[in-house]
Amino acid sequence: MSSHAVEGTRLVDRYRLDKQLGEAAGTTYWRAHDELLDRAVGLCLLPAGDEHAERVLHAARRAAALTDARFLRVLDASEVDGPLGKVVYVVNEWVRATNLTDLLADGPLPPGEARDVALAVAEALCAAHEAGLAHLCLEPEHVLRTTHGQVKLVGLAVEAAVRGVGVPDPDAAARRDTEGASAIMYAGLTARWPGSTDTGLAPAPLDNGATCSPRQVRAGVPHELDGIVCRGLGIGHPESPLTTPEALAAALSDGHLTSRIPVVPATTENRLVTGTGGHATMAPYDDQGPRRTSRTTLLAWAAVVFVLAVGVALAGSQIFLAGFGGSDSAKGGTGQGTSTPTGTGAPTGQKIKVKQVTSFDPEGDGEENDADVPLVVDGQKATVWITNYYNDPFGPAGLKDGVGLVLDLGSKHDISAVRVVTVGGGTDLRVGFADQPGTELADFTMIKRTARDVDGPATVVPRTDDPHSARYVLIWLTKLPLDGSVYRGRIAEISVYG
Repeated sequence: MSSHAVEGTRLVDRYRLDKQLGEAAGTTYWRAHDELLDRAVGLCLLPAGDEHAERVLHAARRAAALTDARFLRVLDASEVDGPLGKVVYVVNEWVRATNLTDLLADGPLPPGEARDVALAVAEALCAAHEAGLAHLCLEPEHVLRTTHGQVKLVGLAVEAAVRGVGVPDPDAAARRDTEGASAIMYAGLTARWPGSTDTGLAPAPLDNGATCSPRQVRAGVPHELDGIVCRGLGIGHPESPLTTPEALAAALSDGHLTSRIPVVPATTENRLVTGTGGHATMAPYDDQGPRRTSRTTLLAWAAVVFVLAVGVALAGSQIFLAGFGGSDSAKGGTGQGTSTPTGTGAPTGQKIKVKQVTSFDPEGDGEENDADVPLVVDGQKATVWITNYYNDPFGPAGLKDGVGLVLDLGSKHDISAVRVVTVGGGTDLRVGFADQPGTELADFTMIKRTARDVDGPATVVPRTDDPHSARYVLIWLTKLPLDGSVYRGRIAEISVYG
């Protein structure tokens, strides 16, 4: 079944095979075109007489029942007798994305980014296992990051069927997928693969026949992340291994994961190393042996430490108080009030209970880390909702103008203020209102003023004596901070006051 023999061939008078992407054990993978719906699709093709063909077809039909947006959807699967003989085909949705192998071509990801990719994978696997499905063959090529920054998995159930991989029970499936997700994080942290499979990444180094931990491979990997990977992969025979995707996701979602500050000997001079993920660590610097530290140097370092402490305190939690004077006359108006009135104080009204929170992504795929959106109203600043990753900033030059969250108050309320606590600097947002659920920005009445995140203790837009009345409140993020090489925003808490 060579590519020259079948390129341009049409299956069931609908799917045109455009380009062969790969081949393994008699199975070929294609980019195809669905001529009925005029869209690109991915297509897996194998002879109907293949020993795994029936199993592949069964797995594809089971996977098609899972509509979770974190997996590439199975759109069609069948057996057909046509120009290629009797074949089994599986059709998947097609997305513009880069797989993890290619993302790691230039080196490891920042630790925070590697953690978030692994967390997205673990949470997706949780949903699959709840539906009675498993992946069983997770490798970097199966993890995609779309142009919108969303993590998606390829090959749920089907890849294992193609390879003839099986497990005896759900517990074994959970352990295998937990190891797969942990290996994905190992790869993200080190750009190495801790297994024997050829994935396009260099293999992880061994120490006396045992796989080295991420920290042995790459300096600067946080201790906590290193420990989680070792627990998931069984490196060093940990006392509390992680054996389910749920346990791995819980460990990765711990809001207190940080880089430890190592103890530095008094005989070495120190230099400040800015770590990825927003953490700063002190690393020893001793290229010329022990040195004396002068009083001037000590005073200088004391000043640096003080400035860093203040900076961390300010950057860690920026607070916006959005008051609602001067709303746009037309719904969805852009509003040009870009200046930020400043002031002091906090809302004095009564806090309104939020019934439900949903992500708002009218210019994307409609999903923006939905599983974490309740964290913005759980009353805990340590738990944070994080947007997807974006390669470009929002605005005319980017893929979107913004993303956000919609708060359902359950019924119509008079609203005098909205308080939004963000994490990190560099976030701009606007607030909008509606009486009915909205799917487009134009469905909300937006206030003119934009709350801008600055390197100060707070940005305040004063309340007015003319409160808005609405059931739905939109928090619309129009600027996200740069996090390494991508853009993403974080919100810890949102409060609505009457």
